[in-house]
Amino acid sequence: MKMMRILPKSFVLGMSLIAMAPQLTWAQSQPAYIQDQVTRARTNPIINPKWGSFLLRTDRLDKLYSVRGYQAIWVDSSGRPNNMALALKELLLNADKHGLNPSDYWDAQIEKGFQATTKNPAVQWITFELLVSEALVRYVTHLSTGRFDPELIDTDIKFKKKEFTEFAELNAAVSYGPGSLVANLDAFAPSHPRYKDLLSILATLKAQKSSGGWATINSPGFALKLGVTDPVISQLRARFNQLGYAISNNGGNTFDSEFDSVLRKFQSANGLTSDGIIGTRSEVLRALNFTPGQRIAQVEANMEKLRWLPKNLETRHIFVNLATTEFRLFDDSGKVFHFNTVNGQAFRRTPSMRDQITFVNLNPYWTVPRSIAIRDKLPLLKQDPNYLRKHNMILIEEATDEQVDPSTIDWRSMTARNFVYYIRQLPGPENALGVVKFPLQNPWAIYMHDTNEKNLFGESKRHRSSGCVRLEQPLELAAYLLQDQPGWSLYDIQNYVPLNDNYIPGEIDKKVTLKKPMPVYFLYLTVEKGEDGSMRFIDDVYGQDTRVSKAISNKRPGDEWF
Repeated sequence: MKMMRILPKSFVLGMSLIAMAPQLTWAQSQPAYIQDQVTRARTNPIINPKWGSFLLRTDRLDKLYSVRGYQAIWVDSSGRPNNMALALKELLLNADKHGLNPSDYWDAQIEKGFQATTKNPAVQWITFELLVSEALVRYVTHLSTGRFDPELIDTDIKFKKKEFTEFAELNAAVSYGPGSLVANLDAFAPSHPRYKDLLSILATLKAQKSSGGWATINSPGFALKLGVTDPVISQLRARFNQLGYAISNNGGNTFDSEFDSVLRKFQSANGLTSDGIIGTRSEVLRALNFTPGQRIAQVEANMEKLRWLPKNLETRHIFVNLATTEFRLFDDSGKVFHFNTVNGQAFRRTPSMRDQITFVNLNPYWTVPRSIAIRDKLPLLKQDPNYLRKHNMILIEEATDEQVDPSTIDWRSMTARNFVYYIRQLPGPENALGVVKFPLQNPWAIYMHDTNEKNLFGESKRHRSSGCVRLEQPLELAAYLLQDQPGWSLYDIQNYVPLNDNYIPGEIDKKVTLKKPMPVYFLYLTVEKGEDGSMRFIDDVYGQDTRVSKAISNKRPGDEWF
């Protein structure tokens, strides 16, 4: 993907040159000159400075300087770079600690400006001042909101690009002096625990890469399992320790019970079959042999995704990790639920988005989405015209909303074009939605629900749905969401819904409104930190990491936007 395609035209067209600062008349104050420069091009805010790769956005700079009375930040009264400039330079050159590219903020061109301003401040100071401020605004914008519009990466990403607006806070951050600059600017990063976890993982991986990385672990040519002894076992112990899985080295080359336990934990945490066996073509060895550099790129892509979220998530919220296929619910007491989900397949991806639950739907109908009806159900009906009856489904004509007898339809001649019906599955334990549905507010018919295929929650690979999210503990979730309403305890709900074919519910398609909406976040994160501090890396089933990494690598400072 060419990043130029996603840049607004105004960023690359109509660029105007401004004359860089002439010999400064020192009678004119620095604030007045700065104000003149950052307000002179408001109608066409991009100006091309003397050192070529940066594009100045004067409208953004004006927002920074206007709140500080247009006082200079990076030069002293003589126009030379001050200690703040030195502190920011060091900070930007270490931007990779946040998974950002230092050269996007302080490259050879701005370093050239730094040197030129040191030697000839009277001529160069204003150019340097504005370039450094642009680098600062770009950095905090990327740190807090991300580097590009996530919706333009792919159709399954529904987060919109956030706008950076915290100029008053940014001015405060640079007003306390160089000693607190790092801490003050770090405060613009996402503050939720997942981001902090990835910061920690990134630092560990960078340290391991700097110390030489790790060697490839090769299969001994036979399966490793409990009781086997082989030198590769000691290599595996060391690698597990490097990834944060606590295991002693006392067992040496023996595949003992401790090693078996850690291996199974690693397999489960990383989306692999937890069988305690390392075969000759094992997924375990494949997962362990990714280099630190490869894992660093994966972490950086996932840190970018976390910037799409609000800086602070609500204390009470649901977070579904679409990559690990796991559901978590948090409230004031901490984590309330953590269980498995079944999410969209690779070719029917569940979208990354923010949404909310406003009501719970008990004993729901399932109205089959037209896309599923055409792609999945119509071929089955051609094979077996009694398919609907066997699965407790009815056929309804779209034009009249009247039920139609499926036996009157010539299914062999039916096509997508003349399929003028919709299919509805009646409530019951065999309903595809199970006995409870959690509707969301999005326009893509994506929601969470119970399921009649509960066996799938025990599988290691759970990207099996057509896009919606199936929940392992739906009744418990319903009871939690309705806990402030009498008559909807877990016991009450279990007695209200049909848990077997012999029970007929008292009310069909019952809607119970929540007193307060529950925020829901769907995000595709292939890297997490386990509760014990271990690193989790999940295969990129959706290919989203690849697309995000490509977008990151294609960005160039000269093509920048905010």
